[in-house]
Amino acid sequence: MKAIPSIFCILFVLMATLLVCGCTSSNQSDNLAQEPVKEQAVEQNSSSAKTLLVYCGAGMKEPMEEIAKVYEEKEGTKIEYTYGGSAQLLSQIELYQKGDVYMPGARSYIQSAMDKGYVDKSQDIVYHVLAIAVPKGNPGNITGVQDLVRPGVRVAIGEPSGPAVGAATKKMLEKNKLWNETEKNIVVKSGTVNELLVYVSMNQADAALIWTELFNPESMELVEIPKEIGKVDVVPIGTLTFSENKEEAEKFMNFVASDEGKEIYTKHKFEIYPLAKYGDA
Repeated sequence: MKAIPSIFCILFVLMATLLVCGCTSSNQSDNLAQEPVKEQAVEQNSSSAKTLLVYCGAGMKEPMEEIAKVYEEKEGTKIEYTYGGSAQLLSQIELYQKGDVYMPGARSYIQSAMDKGYVDKSQDIVYHVLAIAVPKGNPGNITGVQDLVRPGVRVAIGEPSGPAVGAATKKMLEKNKLWNETEKNIVVKSGTVNELLVYVSMNQADAALIWTELFNPESMELVEIPKEIGKVDVVPIGTLTFSENKEEAEKFMNFVASDEGKEIYTKHKFEIYPLAKYGDA
């Protein structure tokens, strides 16, 4: 009879052990079941972050990179840029019909995009002012646009059918009846204004037609072109009609056009639209 209590004790221990194991197994199952939920939440959070694709003229790269950082910190929206010549970017927009914002180097490109139904809203931001960049020491002795026609002078310009600076250069020279003679001295027609800076800084050209605000005093000198014979363009920004984030695209455009956005452009030596001396250029 004394063995009976012992049997009961053994049975009690076994039942308690099974109960503990069952609870542990149940807790582990619950934990495992919760893991995919955590991963799914992370995926949802990452996919919910908005991204805007902006087609931007190469001449605005530095201020627009800074604007992107400020905007992402403020709004949580990532800005991705495609840089290039204004005409090249418009061709990409026409071909792919994707993206959110277009910022070319002159109004004429925005107007063309509007005429084709690609841009629905726009704002004017800054000016592009044409000038002549020469290597340090000015070895070609360039004092003005009239010197571009002198025999032996190596001239670098933007491709007239490509970046805004190229189109502006040709218009300016044609207006002053200097295009035909200057064309004989052209050694390069670049795809972006940034490439022209390289030619001058490496002394591969005696003169390059660039935007004033891109002038780097450490590697070149600047010859200004008087307003009455020069060329000034207004730089706009516009939202694309096929944007899948129309509200966010317009919000970004408005930020670039805001006092905060224009202050960044001022820091990068751009002249802010509007100004009485340039008006609507």
